[in-house]
Amino acid sequence: MLKKSIIGLLLLALAMPAFAGGDVEKKVEVNSWPVVYKWLPICQGIKVVMNVGYYTKIEKCNEMKLKLTQKSVEEYEGCLEFKIMSNFDLELGAEIHPTAAGLNIAPASKWSAWISGDHFLAPSTGYKKRTVCAKVKDAKIINADPNKELLVAKLWILVKPTATP
Repeated sequence: MLKKSIIGLLLLALAMPAFAGGDVEKKVEVNSWPVVYKWLPICQGIKVVMNVGYYTKIEKCNEMKLKLTQKSVEEYEGCLEFKIMSNFDLELGAEIHPTAAGLNIAPASKWSAWISGDHFLAPSTGYKKRTVCAKVKDAKIINADPNKELLVAKLWILVKPTATP
């Protein structure tokens, strides 16, 4: 019985390549090596679009400082020229927000800010000059060092589109 089993396994081992589908060797394609892979376009003409938003830029915004100078005993005023660009028609405005030190000098109702001169801006690729001003009336300055700059307010420059989208 052992002899028959060994003969059967031997015949099976010899017949296996016939069941495997022929040659077990790999066929090598004839190429000039090394092969260079190239980009092949398979989809051409996809449309690329942009959704352009509104933008406004003020040059050196965080470096600017408006200095109020004394106009009369209790009135201080100052103006600052700035450069602005935009890609849409806009109107400029200004707001002033007194700090705690500013509120010690005068109540919020006595502070004002405005755009002096042309407060409209058309779309441009370069900067345009505009002027913003601020004023405080009825200022009561009692305990202040005349040789120090005192942060009394934050000035906001505002923009509003003037054309309908």
